[in-house]
Amino acid sequence: MTRTSLEILQKQLRWNEMLPVVLAAGNPRRMLPLNEGHHKFLLKVAGNPIFLYSLKSLLDVSGGRSLLVIDRDMPQEEVQKSLTARKLQDKVDLVIQKGSSLEEALRQVIDEASEEWFLVTYGDVIAPADAFKLMIKTHEETQRPVALVIPRPEITSYGVAYVSGKSLKKVISPEKAHGEAIDTSFVLGGVFILPRQTIDLLNDGNNFYEAMNYLIERMGIEIALWSGSWVSIDYPWDLISALYEVLGADCKTVISPRAKVSPLAVLEGCIIVEDDAFIDHYAVIRGPVYIGRGALVGKGAFVREFTSLEEGSVVGAHTEVKRSILQEKATAGSFSLITDSVLGPQSVAEPRTTVISDLPSDRRVLRPLPLQGILYEKQKLGVFLAPRGRIKAGSIVGPGVKIFRDGGVEHI
Repeated sequence: MTRTSLEILQKQLRWNEMLPVVLAAGNPRRMLPLNEGHHKFLLKVAGNPIFLYSLKSLLDVSGGRSLLVIDRDMPQEEVQKSLTARKLQDKVDLVIQKGSSLEEALRQVIDEASEEWFLVTYGDVIAPADAFKLMIKTHEETQRPVALVIPRPEITSYGVAYVSGKSLKKVISPEKAHGEAIDTSFVLGGVFILPRQTIDLLNDGNNFYEAMNYLIERMGIEIALWSGSWVSIDYPWDLISALYEVLGADCKTVISPRAKVSPLAVLEGCIIVEDDAFIDHYAVIRGPVYIGRGALVGKGAFVREFTSLEEGSVVGAHTEVKRSILQEKATAGSFSLITDSVLGPQSVAEPRTTVISDLPSDRRVLRPLPLQGILYEKQKLGVFLAPRGRIKAGSIVGPGVKIFRDGGVEHI
C-alpha cells in the first residue's frame, strides 16, 4: 500500500469515528430587525447563507457527510435549495431540532448517532477550513476533547476560556461572563470536538458549560488556539464584519459570461459577478465587491469596497453604496447614499435616501466595525432595515439605527 493510499484509509477510518455537526437552530432577538419574519441563518453574505460557511469548512476537512441541525421555523425548502445549488445535497443530512436549547440539540444528535466523537460547530461561525484542520490535528495528537480558542476577549458569544498551557482550565457560559469580572484574554470560538460521554453528563442535568468543566476534570480538554480569520455573527453589523473576511485577501475576480456588463462601466479590484447580473452604463464598481445573480446596478451608480449585492437586489441610477449588504431583492433607490448598512430581504430605501454613518465619539456599540476614514480613526455604523421594510424617499437616517417593518426606529 502506498503512503497516499494509507493516508486516505486513515482519514476514512477517522471520519467513521467522528461525526461533523453544524448547529443552525435558533433565531435570536439580538439580530433584529434583520430576522423580523426571516430566519437569521438564511441571511446572506456574498451569495451564501450564514450557515453554509461553517458547513463548507467542515465538509472541506472531512470529505464526507455532515449533519445540519435546524429548527422548525427554518424553511426546509430554502435550506435544500441552497444545498442543491452548491451540489451539497448528497453530503448533508438535515436534522430538525426537537427542543430549543443547545443541550437538547446535542442530546438528540449524540443519541441518534453511532460515532464516538463529534466535531460540533455553531452555524454562525465563519472561519476557514484551516481552523477546523487545527482542531483535528490537536485531537489526533492527544486523543482528547478539543475546543477552538480565540484571543478575542471582547466576544463572549460562546463562552469564556481559562487556559493553562495547551489545555482548558475552566470555561464560563456567556450569561455568567456578562456578570463576572473576566481576567482572561481567551474566549471559546464556537467549535468543539466532544466525546460520546458528553450525553451522559447532559442527561444528568448539567448544562453544556457544566458538562465541559466535568470533561476538563475527568479527561482534560485541549485547546486549538486560533488567531486567524474568524467571525461570530450575533448582531446585524456582524454581517459586514463577515464580509471583510469573505472578500478579504483571498478574493479572486470572477465575472460570469452570462452577466451583462456595459462596456462603458468601470470595474476595479476584486469583483465577483454572478449569472444574469446587469451593470449599466457609466457605473463604477470598486472591489472587493460581490454582485449576485440577477442583481442590477443602475446607470452612473458607484458601488464601493466591501459591498455585497445579493440575488435580485437593485442599486438605482447614480446611487453610491459602500461597506454594505443588500439582501435578496432589496432596493437602494436612485440618487441615494448607503454606507455601513444592511438592507433586509425585499426592503426598499426609496430614491434620495441618505444614510449618515459617522458615530459620535461618545457613542459605543458592541462589536464595532473596523475603523474607517483617511486615518482609520472613525467608527461608523449606518442603518439596518427589516425585511420588507421601507425608508421613505428623501429621508436622512442614521447613524446607527434599526428600522423595523412597521416603521419603528431604534438607536443602537
